[in-house]
Order: sequence, then C-alpha cells, then structure tokens
Amino acid sequence: MKRKLALLTAVLTVLLFIFFVGCVSAPSGLRTTDASKETVAETVPKAAAEEKPAEEKPVAADWKIELSGVRGDSVSAQGFDEAKEHSSHYREINDYMAMPFWYLVAMVDGEDSRHPYLFDEEAWQAGYDITLTASDGYAVTFSTKDVAADALYLADQVNGEMVTPRIVGDVSGKLQIKDLIKVELSLGETAVQKTFELDVEVNGESTAFTRQELEATPYYIEGTGSYTTSAGTTHTHEYGGIKFADFLRSYVDLSGDTTVKVVAMDGYTMSYSGGDLMDESNGTWILAFKSDGEYLPLDPGYVRSVKVGPSQPDIDGHSSARMIKKVVVSGEAYKEYELLIRGRMENLLDRQTIQSGVSCHEKTVAYYDRKSEQVENYTGIPLWMLLAFGDDAEHAPHRQTDKEILSYKHDVAQSGYAVKIVASDGYSITLDSRQLDKNDEVIIATQKEGQTLPEREWPLILVWDRDADPVPEGIKAVRNITEIHLLFD
Repeated sequence: MKRKLALLTAVLTVLLFIFFVGCVSAPSGLRTTDASKETVAETVPKAAAEEKPAEEKPVAADWKIELSGVRGDSVSAQGFDEAKEHSSHYREINDYMAMPFWYLVAMVDGEDSRHPYLFDEEAWQAGYDITLTASDGYAVTFSTKDVAADALYLADQVNGEMVTPRIVGDVSGKLQIKDLIKVELSLGETAVQKTFELDVEVNGESTAFTRQELEATPYYIEGTGSYTTSAGTTHTHEYGGIKFADFLRSYVDLSGDTTVKVVAMDGYTMSYSGGDLMDESNGTWILAFKSDGEYLPLDPGYVRSVKVGPSQPDIDGHSSARMIKKVVVSGEAYKEYELLIRGRMENLLDRQTIQSGVSCHEKTVAYYDRKSEQVENYTGIPLWMLLAFGDDAEHAPHRQTDKEILSYKHDVAQSGYAVKIVASDGYSITLDSRQLDKNDEVIIATQKEGQTLPEREWPLILVWDRDADPVPEGIKAVRNITEIHLLFD
C-alpha cells in the first residue's frame, strides 16, 4: 500500500441529473459560471407587462449523426433539440444557433455511456485525429492539437431557420462541413485506460490508493445494498468495498460533526457527517468499487458510496455519489439544515438534497451589497428550479411516470403566483413568479466566495446578480432562509 496519511489525533470538525434536469461536465476553461429587513405585504406584485405572443418554434430537420471512439453512440435531431432546452451553452455564433462540438466528443471519448458525459480535455490537448463526414461522402480529418476545444460548434439553425447539422466556429472553412452524418475519433494510445486512484485528503495532506490496494486493506467487506433514484427506480447489488468510517478512522479522530466530502470526476460533490458514517444501525456505509463480483466501470464507478448490510439498506440516490475521485476531510463542522417548500404540494428538502441540486445546476452571481458597497460572489441554485417542488399538486421533480411531464411548470409560473421567501426569524419578502421564471440570475446560495456561508447568512441566502434582467420587483437579500411558499389564488 502507498504511504499512509499521518495519524491525526486531534478531533476534526469539518464537506437529480439527481433531482432536477441533470449535471453538466464542462472542461476546465470552458465552464460557464456565470439588507435591511422591511415588512413586505404577502400579495402578488404588480402584474408584469403584457407579454408578446410566443414565437412559433422552428421545426427541427430529421437527422442523425453516428459517433465512434472508445465506444459508439449517436445524436438525433430530436435528442439534440431536447438537450438544448436545458443547456446554457446553446448560443448564437454569427448567424447560427449552435452547441459546443465537444459535447459530442465527450459522448465517445471515454467509457461513460450516459449523461453527464466526461470530456477528456487532457486527451484532446495531447492530440488525436477526428474525421468529420458529410452526407455526400466528403470527409476531412484534423488533429485536436491544432484546434481549440472551444472553437468548434455544431449548428442546427441559421437566421431562424432549421438546417441539417453543420460545423461552424472560429476554424478554417474546410472544417465547416454541412450535412454532418459521422464523427470518428481515432484516439489510439489515448484510449488506454489510466490506472484509477482514489485520492484521500486530510487537512491538506493527500494520498492516492488504487482499487487493488483498497481491496487488500482490512476494511474491505462485501454486502447487499440498494439506492433509489428520485424517479423511483431502485438498484440492488452485491457490493464490495471498504468501510467508509473505519477507513477514515485509521487516519483521523472521526467525530459526529466531522464533515466528510466526496468529489466526483464530473465535479459533483456530496457531504456526510462523521455521525452518519459511523452509524451502523441499519447498515454500513462503504466506498464500493465492486458490484456483483466485478470492478465497477467508470459509470457508475469506479467508486460509489453505498450502504450495505443484512437488512439490504436502501438509501436515496442523491446520497449515493458515483464516480468518486476524491475524499476530503477538513476543519469545517457539519451542520444539518432543512428547507420547507410549500405550495400545491409540500416537500422538506435536507442539506444533501440541496447540495445535490447545487452540484448539478451550480450558478455563481456577483451580488452588490449596498451596506458594504462591495460586490461579492455567491454560489447556489437558481430559485426558479426549487419552485418545482411546490408548483404541481401531483408531480414533484422526477417523482412521476409520464416522461412528458416536466419537473418545472413554466406555464403556471407565467400565469402568475406569489413566491414568499421566509427567514428563520419570520422575516419574509414576496416576489412574482413571472419575474423569477427561468431567471438564472436570482439564486438561493449556499456558498460565499467559495466558502460555506457565514453564520449570519447560513444556511441559505437569497441573492441576485446586479446585472440580472429582470431584477424582480421588491427583491431584497433574505438571510437564514428556512421556507419558500408558493401562494396561489
């Protein structure tokens, strides 16, 4: 086994597509990140200006692009159309509407076979050939070393008219192929799987372990466990892995309020308290890397947090983190909190549910604090996404069987209802759903300048970007948020 972490004897006090649409795994450098307590009447703000009639949506052409690399896949017009509904990366490039080409590359440049796909930026920079083929047989090959990953786009619309897929961007004309039908990645040696290692960091000191090294430790066990996704699907397997708490306790003095954070290869994070990990009343938390006798593949592995035991424990899917690359134990005390969302239905969200949503839909805004006259960066989740937990009497996010039912009710938001944000001391403000609808610049934040919120703002704070369009009428910063009410007529 590699050199172990130094034994720490001091007590450490330390971190839906889970529950919403899905997580985005952008390459580094390409990822977009975008006061006084006064009484506010609990009524819907003044009606927004009359909306213009919605423009008729262009009809997508019927096309399909075959993809090949480490694995094979394809993209259809329908799938592309659905994906761009949820992506901030579908943008205007000159006269075109297009999405980054690396989205397609990410689908086949590794072993992961479902969203969110991991884009192998290192392989792209190291260099391999990509061949683009048009419907008439014309083909062109280029090396990724010669083209920046963010220079190529796949367009399906020009001047408001739908077209068959074509390559556009800041590249030579020979690469701007129309009627694209095939993308082939010749990865060569870059396709060879690297030896996976799990990184464990305690107070800034790190050690890496292969799965074989972990399996050889005295903490390895096997047992049956399950996790149930927010859509209601249960996965049950015989897992093999190391006892999470016992493994950590061999290096640190694990206490009930120790914060243990796992970080996935796609950036997804999940936090556990030491108390949760040590509680074996209904099973044992493990870092699993085997399933039914076989090493887990990249997706849903190589390492996954699950609970196993004779009772075959079943845990919520969002707390079973997959593709874990790193385990972090630091000096931050773990504190639980809950957010009540009440409307046409009621949901009580715990810290892990909120954290899961932020991981998948992270948004950072530059908030101007009038008191300090400072601009501060807050990170969280757009408020409108949380409204999906209360805007429908029958369907909360993903807890539905009809795939055509959307988690968030856009038409209901546009009809207008009041959204009341309530703090722990009873202070509240009320906003108009029409001004929050799809407004990514108004967020419920969990972090300030990359750190956990300070005590005066914890656990959640309502903030907005000073350049938001629109800035909702009557909005004020609300600290220590505990409830969100959707008030319908």
